[in-house]
Amino acid sequence: METRILKYFLTIAKVGTVSAAARELHVAQPTLSRQIQQLESELGTPLFIRERHRMVLTKAGLAYQLHVQQILLELERANQLVRNINNDELTGTIDIGCVESAVTRFLTPKISQFHQENPNVIFNIYDAFGTAIKERLDQGLLEVGFVSTPIDTAKYHYLKLPIQDLWGVVVNENSHLFQQSTVSMEDLKDIPVIIPHRQLVRDDLSDWLQKSGVSLNVVAEYNLLTNVIYLAKADLGTLICIKGVELPADSHLKFIPFEPQHLLNHFLIWRKGTALSEPAQALINFIKGQLSVQ
Repeated sequence: METRILKYFLTIAKVGTVSAAARELHVAQPTLSRQIQQLESELGTPLFIRERHRMVLTKAGLAYQLHVQQILLELERANQLVRNINNDELTGTIDIGCVESAVTRFLTPKISQFHQENPNVIFNIYDAFGTAIKERLDQGLLEVGFVSTPIDTAKYHYLKLPIQDLWGVVVNENSHLFQQSTVSMEDLKDIPVIIPHRQLVRDDLSDWLQKSGVSLNVVAEYNLLTNVIYLAKADLGTLICIKGVELPADSHLKFIPFEPQHLLNHFLIWRKGTALSEPAQALINFIKGQLSVQ
């Protein structure tokens, strides 16, 4: 089976229609439809359900999508390896997962310096919460991840990073908490709050709340902070988040840390028992070297 057909399948799965996929791939629509029909015939099962002019993956299609992504990634990494064998310059793409936290400020100068030394390396960065990053590492869709605790040391190699996130709340200027320098869990009693969707943080919140005997009035949950900041600005609720989130200049929002302090550690992780591409291994070695001289 040609990899070209697999790329056709993945593109249709991504964009949802044959016509849109044909435009993206610069392939005639009848040709693309015929290739997918032949693929389904060869596999002996439908990969898509045709619903209201949309192509929706079947259960078999979803499973096939995951494995095809892994196969094409491994093929590209193999191609990179072969290209680099007779080439003194490091070449290829590193698939990196990164949580939205203070780790970004740590990572940015490291990637910049690494790229200056290896200008032919491309970075494919996937922003998500830690659980999603670990899932993609397990599926082979990422090579390295920058995540927070906890770490399953049976599954992952890891480097502890010199970074800790400080937890607190972001409040609107109309909040009765706005003039405070710190916030306790007791201060959150009976007021609407917006909390992270990450199970790790929810577990930590439960522990903190149990110690204080407080229950939360949750009005919204989030995985990334980009949009939810505006819900806090609109006074939907008090936002529980980490220090360092970018607050719009005109938002009249303020970050207030928890008292006692709640801190979160960060790690660079990669999957045990999985061969890394040369660029990914070089990046890990580079960061190890950076940490050893700090």
